[in-house]
Amino acid sequence: MPFHPEHNLNQGLDARLRILERYPKMTILHHVDEDQRLWGTSGREIWVRSGQSWKYCAKFPFHSPRDIFGFSRATTRAFRADKCNIYGNRFGKILGIRAGTVYQLEDSCIPKPLFTINGDCVLHGSLCEDRQGNIYFGEYFMNSARQAVRIWRVAPRMDHWEIAYAFPAAGIRHVHGIYRDPYEEETFWVTVGDFSGECYILCTRDLFKTFTRYGDGKQTWRAVRVFFTEQYVCWITDSNLEQNYACRMSRSSGALEKGMQIANSSWYGTTTTEGLHVAFTTVEKGEGITSPYSQVLVSRDAFNWQVIYQFKKDFYRPVQVFKYGVISCPSGEMSQHDLYISGEGLVGLDGKSMRIDISELGEKKK
Repeated sequence: MPFHPEHNLNQGLDARLRILERYPKMTILHHVDEDQRLWGTSGREIWVRSGQSWKYCAKFPFHSPRDIFGFSRATTRAFRADKCNIYGNRFGKILGIRAGTVYQLEDSCIPKPLFTINGDCVLHGSLCEDRQGNIYFGEYFMNSARQAVRIWRVAPRMDHWEIAYAFPAAGIRHVHGIYRDPYEEETFWVTVGDFSGECYILCTRDLFKTFTRYGDGKQTWRAVRVFFTEQYVCWITDSNLEQNYACRMSRSSGALEKGMQIANSSWYGTTTTEGLHVAFTTVEKGEGITSPYSQVLVSRDAFNWQVIYQFKKDFYRPVQVFKYGVISCPSGEMSQHDLYISGEGLVGLDGKSMRIDISELGEKKK
């Protein structure tokens, strides 16, 4: 029997994914803010969804040469014309990043440039804030020269910004993500990579003045998204070079436990308001990539994962030019029954977004 590119893999598992709505014009869904508004982009356009309706806000400024080639999906992918970030803090202040410039979206939603960074933007879901509303993000760029890499702090009212920490030159390639620990609100975890001697998971409890470093720099410690339980910090490895695994580290001892094999690298994911951990795998190029499908995985302990759905990588080649097969989701609080995803390089989910429901078999809905 031929395998459909969108396939529900619920046999023998205890969860099922159901597509509730499709948003064919929403390229990336970025963030669900404190007021449960959903922020997304369609190319350069910035949109917000409140309730059941989408509202157009504004456009990011035109940037050459990338926006010259935004006339088709193929050229958009090749020139990364849709890459950007939107994040809202607890005071309703909205930050945007595109083409190496950080913006504030003022009340009129007009992007006001604040400062510039290394790289184009940062990885989806990799921004976070402290309890005062300061926003943190780390620079993500190719960095072949291994320049210094900075973590930025943007003040709650976005009237001030500074370098919270700088990794010295030749230290790491880039920052993958910064995540606030839900069990220790003054603790933040930072994932960095990519190659031998550069892959670590870092912990700071003093707002990025100092770090505790975990790992030996090898691919097992190469992570993008981390998940939290009371006893462990968990991740799925992000390696195109080696076999990928589900991993977790004991909070008390720092001991590493390597679990089940995962078919591909994993970049993005979320933990829902019900406590269900959701992760997505990526179809890229390398020995660590063993499946042509980008998969949706779920777990109750962030260590034992189940594949419940998958999308097939599309025909555009080479993948280094026309993008990998990627699923992402917004940051912010979401229910597993009202979860948003976006995709690129996948059949049925390229430059598009969806609202999905993940139901566990036998679950009683309220």
